[in-house]
Formats: sequence, structure tokens, C-alpha cells
Amino acid sequence: MKAEVFNSYNKYMILKHALKENNVSQTCNLFGISRTTYYNWKRAYLKHGMVGLEIKEHKKPVMPNKVNKTIENEILSYVQRFPEDGPNRIYYELKAEGFDIGVSGIYNVLKRNNLSKKVQRQQYSKNKKQASRGNRNNRNLIRCFENPKKSYVGYLVIQRIDFIGTFEGIGKIYQYTLYDTYSKWGSVKIYNKKQDIDMWDYFELKLGYLMSTLNLDIDNLLTEKTREFIPYFIKNNKYKDIMKDFNINHNFISHENNSIFNDMDEFNKLLVKEFYSKITKENIDSFNKVERALHRFLRHYNFSRKISNGCNAGKVPAKVILERVAHNNVDLETLPLWILTLINSLKGGDYNKEK
Repeated sequence: MKAEVFNSYNKYMILKHALKENNVSQTCNLFGISRTTYYNWKRAYLKHGMVGLEIKEHKKPVMPNKVNKTIENEILSYVQRFPEDGPNRIYYELKAEGFDIGVSGIYNVLKRNNLSKKVQRQQYSKNKKQASRGNRNNRNLIRCFENPKKSYVGYLVIQRIDFIGTFEGIGKIYQYTLYDTYSKWGSVKIYNKKQDIDMWDYFELKLGYLMSTLNLDIDNLLTEKTREFIPYFIKNNKYKDIMKDFNINHNFISHENNSIFNDMDEFNKLLVKEFYSKITKENIDSFNKVERALHRFLRHYNFSRKISNGCNAGKVPAKVILERVAHNNVDLETLPLWILTLINSLKGGDYNKEK
């Protein structure tokens, strides 16, 4: 007899029978239950009394890889646009858009819809119209920033990763760039191995420190979403904690020839034309030398090169940032000596004299 047919009273009488006879095995054989069932009942009774012997409804098992309809539609929408991508790539792309779904869950959706093979996804894509949700979101988001009612240092910052190229004697160079669209300030970190890319560590240790020191904020951060490097932005979900700690509104967005990326594109072209193209000519023959030379180039760019257009034309990026620092009423005497040295070199004297 199955244990499920016994009600609480039956269970109680079986427990009493075993106690009276002082023989658990004989009692279990008599009533057709296992010793495990008997001892489960006994523990439940000792802990909760008769309530513990009540018949409990079996809970439906939790299916960790079960995907709700909304996420399934997102997966199918993605397949329509990029049928050549498999579960791993779909995982990274959807994770960047804020969807919490594992690789196995994605595979199950593909298999259930007969899309586990590349050729099946390609045929599915041909039979469906291109999904427009992602493009529409991009347009709406960009529209908010193209003609802002007000802008300032930190209002909109863009970041991206690029593969610059392979250089003789140096190897590969990958570049992480963070660019403030108002001041035209550019910050760059380079890597010579793809697996070493950890821009969030750089963001937290260097840029986070500067933001805190100068009392500056980044209100909006756009990460330019490229298919090759999106996994490096979202691995370990570290970026979510950093965005929360610094109270930054963050979005991933594709380039799609949006004008909002124009200035950053020009900044990267400048780096290629005036720095990377001259590496071999200047006998820079190691990655460490490239790093040092790039640091010097960026210092010249940010502190000496004048902005050619826009509301800050004629100023240098560092001056625009210092004006924001002054606006925030930062006590300059509390700043580190190296920052004060840069300020005085930029102002051509004592900064306090002009306040």
C-alpha cells in the first residue's frame, strides 16, 4: 500500500503499533510501508504533533531552465536578426540587455522550436520579418541625448573596446576607451591579450577614484555594444555593482551610425592617425613602451589640445573639467599634490587667483 493513502490518524495508529510491539520492521511489513517512511512520520510527529502527519500536497518541481514567454520571444526575435549565432552568443547579447537566462535555457528554447541547428535558424529568419524592438529602443534612447536641454561634464559618457591591430615586435593591442562627450576628455587603457581585458577594474580603481576626488559624477554611461567584445563588459555581472555604487544610468547600445558617436569616432581616428601609425617610426618596440608613450600622448591631448567645435571650442578638455570642479565647490587644498600640479600647469599659475 502506498504511504500517500494514509491520513494523519492512520499514521498515528501505525506509530503507536510500532511503539506497543517494540518492533519497527514487523510494523512496516504489516502495513506495507518502508522504514524510511516510518521514521519520516515519526520525526514529523515528534516535531509538529498531529499537524506534522497531515497529508501535504507535493510541490511542483522548480524547473531552473524553464523560460517564460517574454524571454522566449526575445530569443526568437534575436534568432530572426542573427540566425548564425548559437546559444552562447545569444546568452551574452541578451544578458547585455538585462535578461537573466542561462545558456541551457536558451538551448531548450531553440530545441523546442526546432532551431538548435544553424541551418534551421537561417530558414526561420527568412520566414520572419526582422525584429525592430532593439533598433527602436536605440533610436528612442539616442534621441534623449542628441539634443539635451542641458549638458555638462559627466552628463553623457561613452565607452567601447576596439582591436587596434598587430604590431611587429609588440603584438596585439586591444583598446578600452572612455570618452566624455561634453568636455571631449578621453581616457584609454590598452591590453596586449584579449583574455586580460578587465575594463571594470580600470574603471573602478582609476576613474572611480578621480570621480570621488574631484566630486564629479557620471550620470549616463553608454556602452557601445559590439558583438566581439560584449562578453567582456558583462562577465561576472561586475558592472551592475559598479553602476549601483556610483549611481550611474547605464545602457548598452549598438552604433548603427548614430550621430551621438561622431565625436568619439573622431577621437579614435585621431589616436590611430597621430599615435598608433607612428609607433614603428619612433622605435617603440615593446608593449610597456607603447603604454608610456600613449600616456604622454593623452596628457598632451587632454591638457594642451584645444577643442575645435561645440560650446567648449577653444578650451582644452582638462579646463572644461576643472570648471565643473570649481562649480561643484571642491576645496582645492584637499586635492592630491599631483592634481594641483596639473591644475597650476594648465592655468599658468595659481588657480585660486582666478576664482
